[in-house]
Amino acid sequence: MHTNLRHAVASALAAALLSTSAGALAEPPSGARDRLVAQAHTAVDEGRLADARELWMAAWKLERSQVAACNIGALSFRIGDMPAAVRWLSLCKEIMRAPRTPDERALHESRLVDLARARQLAGELRVVAPAGATVTIDGAPAEIEGDRPIPVEPGRRVVRAALDGRTATAEVDVPRGETREVRLTFPPPPEPQRPEPEAQRAAPAGPAAPPPARPGPSTALVVGGVGLSATLAALGGVMLVGAEKREEAILASARAAGPNGCFRLTWPVCQHAASARDDMRTFRAIGVAGVITGGAVLAATLGYTFYPRGQTEVSVSSEGFAISGVF
Repeated sequence: MHTNLRHAVASALAAALLSTSAGALAEPPSGARDRLVAQAHTAVDEGRLADARELWMAAWKLERSQVAACNIGALSFRIGDMPAAVRWLSLCKEIMRAPRTPDERALHESRLVDLARARQLAGELRVVAPAGATVTIDGAPAEIEGDRPIPVEPGRRVVRAALDGRTATAEVDVPRGETREVRLTFPPPPEPQRPEPEAQRAAPAGPAAPPPARPGPSTALVVGGVGLSATLAALGGVMLVGAEKREEAILASARAAGPNGCFRLTWPVCQHAASARDDMRTFRAIGVAGVITGGAVLAATLGYTFYPRGQTEVSVSSEGFAISGVF
């Protein structure tokens, strides 16, 4: 059935073209159009609405009449092609003459109702693109006519514009019964490279200058830091040894006081033990502080020696010395 329809459409169009080119009067284009219209009516009576729309489109190519545009729009609405229904029924509304009879008035109102319903079921896109650009919607060519929106199926649409090798793409969600605007702009062309001066092109490129060497660690600062760390650690060790000696003196005094220990603090041996205990606490505190400080100085010295750094300045005054720099 579809093959016979295509043959019928092709035969009618070919006959019209041959008669027009040869100047024959036996088969005017209106005769071919009338046959297509008759076949379209038969297809509608048989329920073949898609075939009928194809026949009306062929008739439109022969004669762009109000009847053809309105029938294509109405058939598109009946088969559920809402974007096509909006497009053809809008064209039908533009070229439709004012109704003169009750039948024409009823048909006119029917077409307007179909157009309003089709717009509720379809979406529309208003595309703003650079002049001369080729626009496609979901890969299909789209014709932009001024500010007129393009009817599309509701959902997510991909709009692309192409011109002189440049492309611009945008994705937009088009709700049913609403119009969305999408603006396509091309990225600016890259700026042309400026030509190099003659002197720069003629001069041979010499070896690249080596980067400036980073300053090495100060020997005096490293030696001073290590020496200070060793001194503090040694002082801490001596103090800890002294604390142990004082602890032994406390134990000896307690043993000399008898089995009850230093029961009476007024005894000389007990007073000696109390003094030794105070000395032991002082020596131990100084010893621990010396060991910790010596370790911290040693860690800072090693960090200064082995990690990257910038300029380091050492200033000495009556208040001591200060180190400033970037580690």
